[in-house]
Amino acid sequence: MSNNQMLNNVQHSNLKIQTDRAAKFGDDVMFCMTYPFEFRLALAHYPIVMYQQPDSKFIFPVTLFGFAEGENLFLTEQGWDASYVPIMIQRQPFLIGFQKSSRDAERQQVVTVNVDHPRVNKDHGELIFNEKGSYTEYLEKIVKMLESIDTGQEQNKLLSEVLTKYDLLEPTTFEITLKDHSNYQLVGFSMVSEDRFTKLNAAALEDINQKGLLIPITMMMASLSQMRALIERRNNLLG
Repeated sequence: MSNNQMLNNVQHSNLKIQTDRAAKFGDDVMFCMTYPFEFRLALAHYPIVMYQQPDSKFIFPVTLFGFAEGENLFLTEQGWDASYVPIMIQRQPFLIGFQKSSRDAERQQVVTVNVDHPRVNKDHGELIFNEKGSYTEYLEKIVKMLESIDTGQEQNKLLSEVLTKYDLLEPTTFEITLKDHSNYQLVGFSMVSEDRFTKLNAAALEDINQKGLLIPITMMMASLSQMRALIERRNNLLG
């Protein structure tokens, strides 16, 4: 259960955040949501595909880390084995929340912290407020991430609309066979159809480009080359 509280420099003055990467901090996840603004960094390590939540029409891009629930093949005893950690992992345990303004009915964005998250403590890690009650450099960085995520939500919505409009999504069951002959099936995912993409006319390509999504979509297709590297990571665990 989460216990998200609006961040303030009185109640949370002594909180620290452990930034090491480990399963005990909740990093043992098979995938996480990603955003077009980070595709360029993410595709160097991870396959980027679209995922649809069960019993939902909501579809969004994700970076894959493994082939089974709770499996993150980038987690090692030394930490996260990649030069880039997706922003949805980095921002933990913070989120953007909302509160009603006392002056009007509009909701205002605020930073919230899940005080029950395993990263949160009072003894080890990064302070979030300094002695004067101001944001530390660490928290300033987190706030910028949260602002990017907020913008990224709209980008993801637009990406989903464009991929659907031009029928570019191809529902895919990834069949994974390891060197010990064990098999995995990844369901609920879709990839961008390269064949359909190459058949788009000039008007469609111009429309996609005007929306700032032409390059991100090509990056998604290019990232699928990382699937083989992900399989190799899993095979290496077999000895």
